[in-house]
Amino acid sequence: MARVLGVLRLSRATDESTSVVRQRASIERWAESRGHTIVGWAEDVDVSGAVAPWQRPELGKWLPSTIGKEVSEVEERRAWEASRAGEWDIACAWKLDRVSRRVLHVWQLVEWTEAEGKALASVEDGFDFSTPMGKILFSLIAAFAEGELEAIRFRAKSSFAHLMRSGRWRGGFVPYGYRAEKDPEGEGWKLVPDDYGTDTAGTLREIVRRIVEDGDAINAVCRWLNEDRDKTPSSLDAQRVRSGKEPKGALWRVGNLTKMLRSHTLLGQVEMTEEVELPDGKKETRTRLVRDAEGLPLQRAEPLLTRAEWDALQAKLTENARPNSGNRYDRSPLLQVAFCVCGRPLYRNNGRTWMYYRCGSRNISGAECGQNQAIRADTLESTITDAFLQSVGHLEVVKRRFVPGVDNRAAIEDVTRALAELREDREAGLYSSELGKKEYRESFLRLEARREALLSTPSEPDRWEDEPTGETYRERFERLAEVADRNKELREAGVRAIVHAEELPYSLPLVTLGETEGVFRRTFGRVELTMPRNFYNMLRDRTATT
Repeated sequence: MARVLGVLRLSRATDESTSVVRQRASIERWAESRGHTIVGWAEDVDVSGAVAPWQRPELGKWLPSTIGKEVSEVEERRAWEASRAGEWDIACAWKLDRVSRRVLHVWQLVEWTEAEGKALASVEDGFDFSTPMGKILFSLIAAFAEGELEAIRFRAKSSFAHLMRSGRWRGGFVPYGYRAEKDPEGEGWKLVPDDYGTDTAGTLREIVRRIVEDGDAINAVCRWLNEDRDKTPSSLDAQRVRSGKEPKGALWRVGNLTKMLRSHTLLGQVEMTEEVELPDGKKETRTRLVRDAEGLPLQRAEPLLTRAEWDALQAKLTENARPNSGNRYDRSPLLQVAFCVCGRPLYRNNGRTWMYYRCGSRNISGAECGQNQAIRADTLESTITDAFLQSVGHLEVVKRRFVPGVDNRAAIEDVTRALAELREDREAGLYSSELGKKEYRESFLRLEARREALLSTPSEPDRWEDEPTGETYRERFERLAEVADRNKELREAGVRAIVHAEELPYSLPLVTLGETEGVFRRTFGRVELTMPRNFYNMLRDRTATT
């Protein structure tokens, strides 16, 4: 008499043909006819046959996690002790594919059971591992099981591709800014901008406006989004609301928000994440655009942003990501504005009585650079602000505006990327048949012809233009109450204040001020204020003509 572990598995809970009840009854009859005792059940529902037996939620509890791996005796012993492997002698399933649809997984399990004096059994297949013929029969059955799994995957992948190419939504996670609606002109569902109800499309456009036009950092946008999550719900909460469920109040995160804003889904296109095997044998997860028969990005839904808006957003995100951009929500008033004569930025620190600005070398090594001394924060902040307003306070604020050009570079990059992916697929073994070779040549020639046409079309690159605001710098500073907003104005104006160890003469010889080309300078006590000369001249010329 042996102790039997009943192995049950379903890929879908609704599959009646291989129901758990049917599998259980069959195993019970098998055990009873042989005089065995069933000591436990490993029931895994909604679990794919591709999952290794020792990695399944329930069966994995009865098996060591080290099966099929080269590990030390200590690791193997710990894995055995952590499992319930010592409580059974035979693992019995209704059919072999209930154990696994992978030949490798089953062979690894068989080798382990033989080494441990255990056995694997299948009621319907009736194989016996104690004979050579039984092992041959097992190999054939296991190979058929794996072939069926590959067929299932192929059908699922083909269905997925067909749905996307026909503009239909295949189900699952809804990209932020969209909602799924019944297609009034055909079968199935499609994605449309979510511009009512939860209005995530409106929230998305406001996020983009704050980043591109207001210059807000991602941290600042996240703080705004989390202030009232009923009005600006996260993606998961918006889906719950649309399904008639209560939101969970999920927080917006900087990483998730950045990933969302970098995605081509904002353009109504489709991205796919897949595992790619590198030349060195390692595997890497990559996200790429899904392309149509012409090799161009597949347009699945109406864009939430125009291409120009998306390009401007990407440019701003890249600019803000630079370490020295100073684009932090909680920045000090003079972050990336005030600098020591050694070149390092000054940071605001607490003193015994006052706040002080000190050289950044103190934060790096714990000691000052020796070329400067601390200066009171309120003194330096008021000096720089007053000096800046004295110089340009009466001049008009000019903002940079992104102007999209007639530029084929993005389209050329898309076609070039499509050609590279086509080559990678060929090198990976696809298009190996005669028909495949013909399809490869036709696709390659079609893409190459399109690239040549794009290259021969005149283009004008995107550019930034200065746009008057109708407001002077003095008026702007009187209106701005937030420290971060004033800091942003100073940085965008190109203001740079160098703090010296001693007071400076009112007018210094240019040779002592270092590089002078293209810079306008004034001195105030220990502070040397610099601004780009082209900026100053531009404002001066505009003032002279008004």
